[in-house]
Amino acid sequence: NLMLNENNREAPDNVRTAEILTNPDVILKIENPSERQQIVAVQKKPELIAHLPFAGEKVQLSAVIVSAESVLLINDPTPTACFMAVEGILELDLLPDQCTLDAAKRLVLQMKKDKAEGKPDTAAIEKFLTEIKSFKN
Repeated sequence: NLMLNENNREAPDNVRTAEILTNPDVILKIENPSERQQIVAVQKKPELIAHLPFAGEKVQLSAVIVSAESVLLINDPTPTACFMAVEGILELDLLPDQCTLDAAKRLVLQMKKDKAEGKPDTAAIEKFLTEIKSFKN
């Protein structure tokens, strides 16, 4: 019978994972959460990705699938995570070729910058749409 107190740092991975399912914020108290724990947390509460600076691509994708906008909270989003997010945000079906992946990453970085400066992201999105149209030809 395992005690689930906060001081029990030795609790096995799956016990902590069960705790995260109940309360995803528990992830913030775990020093080096496993990839599985991070995925469970962001699936439950995608905005937690903001507090997981070293989240790998699987974790990023798990957050973005639940909430496309959460990509703007990712410290260093991968091109694939950016691509999935941009598809979700713009409600588009895009081809994941390298040009589009790169353009999606540029768009997300610009959107993050615009958000930080309190500017609308309309211009960035229009630029992206123009760019991907040019790839198709």
